[in-house]
Amino acid sequence: MVRITIKDQEQTVSFLAKRDTVLRLVAACSASPESLGDLLAATDLYQRGIAAAVMSELMEFDKALLRQGPGFIHDAISVARSKGQPFDSAFQVIDEATKVEALEPAGCELVIIDLAERTLRASPGVEIPIPGEVQVHDGEKVTGKKVTYILPQGWSLETS
Repeated sequence: MVRITIKDQEQTVSFLAKRDTVLRLVAACSASPESLGDLLAATDLYQRGIAAAVMSELMEFDKALLRQGPGFIHDAISVARSKGQPFDSAFQVIDEATKVEALEPAGCELVIIDLAERTLRASPGVEIPIPGEVQVHDGEKVTGKKVTYILPQGWSLETS
C-alpha cells in the first residue's frame, strides 16, 4: 500500500491505495487538475469509482470529526503507529498530528501530489515513470486496456 497525499490551494487530504492507483492518479495529472475534485474526476477515467470511494471516506471523516472532535483521529493514528501500520482511512489534514501522518506515514510508501506547485514527490520505493502507461480499471478489475500519459510542461517529479 501507498499513502497518497494530495494538496490543492484549499486543502490537503490523504488516503491509502494500491501502487497501480498511484499511477492512475499520476496519469490524471496530465489533465492539469487544479483541485482535489478535478484530480479525482480525471482519475475516474482510468479507475472507475475512485472519486466516489475517496469522497465517501472523506465525508465519513468529516462526520466523525463533527461528532467526536479531533481526538478520534489522533487515537486512531496512535493505534496504527503503535502497530507500525499506516492509518487506513482517508482524512483531511486538520492539525500537526494529521499532517505528520499525511507526510511521514508509518509502514508504507508515500506519494505527494501537490496540484498548486505541480509537483510529485515519491518515496524511494515508488517508481513513477514519466511518460508512462497505465492499465484501465473498470471498478472491478483491470480491463487490459492501456493508456499512455505524459505530464504537461511545468510538472516535476522528486524523490523524497
